[in-house]
Amino acid sequence: MQSIGRQSAAVIRHLGSLAIRTRRAPESGAVPDTPRPAIGLVTALPEEFVAMRSLLESVASHYAVDDPAQYTLGTLPSTDDQLHHHVALTMLGDTATNAASNGCANMVRSFPSINVVVMVGIAAGVPAVNRPERHVRLGDIVVATEGVVDYDHVHALPGGTELRRGFPMPSARLTRCATILKTEELSGAHPWEQWLDVTATRTELTGYARPPDSTDVVHDSSGYRLDHPRRSRSGHRKGWPKVHLGLIGSADRSLRDVLVRDRLASEHRVLAIEMEGAGIGSSGFLNEVQWFMVRGISDYGDAHRNDTWRRYASLAAAAYVRSLLAVLTPMGQGDVVETKSR
Repeated sequence: MQSIGRQSAAVIRHLGSLAIRTRRAPESGAVPDTPRPAIGLVTALPEEFVAMRSLLESVASHYAVDDPAQYTLGTLPSTDDQLHHHVALTMLGDTATNAASNGCANMVRSFPSINVVVMVGIAAGVPAVNRPERHVRLGDIVVATEGVVDYDHVHALPGGTELRRGFPMPSARLTRCATILKTEELSGAHPWEQWLDVTATRTELTGYARPPDSTDVVHDSSGYRLDHPRRSRSGHRKGWPKVHLGLIGSADRSLRDVLVRDRLASEHRVLAIEMEGAGIGSSGFLNEVQWFMVRGISDYGDAHRNDTWRRYASLAAAAYVRSLLAVLTPMGQGDVVETKSR
């Protein structure tokens, strides 16, 4: 696949910079009691929604006028102990890019105060048994710090295909927060892990415990089972997810083919593949809000795909999002924060 020219790349970078302009909440004419969240959280599946909702504080349901979606409003910690982020959480009416684009547009119309929309949920991971440093395992977390590759949005040319245009870049503020968490991780801190220890007291998360390692099986294109590289080489700690920062592929394909998965990984350097990110990023750009994406790995995008890791992967992504926002400074003037009650 041919690369985008330098001139096009420069235009895309400029467009990306426009896409991260901060939206301000209305300063006049607003009803005092109208919810004004600064951050939108979007899920596509019930398992993803339940996992993210379980980590919110001060939860309340909300319906917006002329919006078919149901929203859950809540708060999450920020860098300031006296302030917390106001968030709105929703679940899409369907999977794939069109539903994601529509859901994002509805959310920012219903809540003009939203500055950034975060897609949180599961994805297919790309294993790399021969490249341990890039090896993605079930339950891992992939963060789209380098953006999304809309790999089906192409020109069909005689010599092959070429991406039609680059993709709007993810939120610079949240990308910076992911770098902060990476720095903490190198120092031995893994704040998201405290939310992955599902106990009997968290009854809403029944079935979200980490599955046995014996169920994490990689196959080649012929269906033969492959050995995972040693954890000492791949950077995995037994019983915990590894966090990967990089590119995620997105298109309207439910991927179940090893050869297609590995070809996409080779062409685009993607670490995971999913179906909603392209819609969220495009809609965010068109509606002048920032976007970001965090995915938990529930399968390998092959014929052996099943639901064994789906709930744990959903919780892993949600836990990382909570930790990500905890290192995000409270929004500035025109953004919504509130003093915590003592």
